[in-house]
Amino acid sequence: MNTLTPAFGIIGILYAVFTIVLAGLAVYALVLAIIFLQLRIAELKRAARPKGGSLE
Repeated sequence: MNTLTPAFGIIGILYAVFTIVLAGLAVYALVLAIIFLQLRIAELKRAARPKGGSLE
C-alpha cells in the first residue's frame, strides 16, 4: 500500500475537491487583480493626459 498519497476513500475525494477549489480561487483572484490593474492604469493615464485642456 502506498501511504504517501492522500487518495484513500472519502478523505481523498474531499482533499482533491478542496485542492481544485483552492486552485480555482487563486486563478480567479489573479484574473481579477489583472483586470483591476489594467483598468486602474488606463484611468491614471486618462487623468494624466489633459494637462492644459478645457476645465469642465
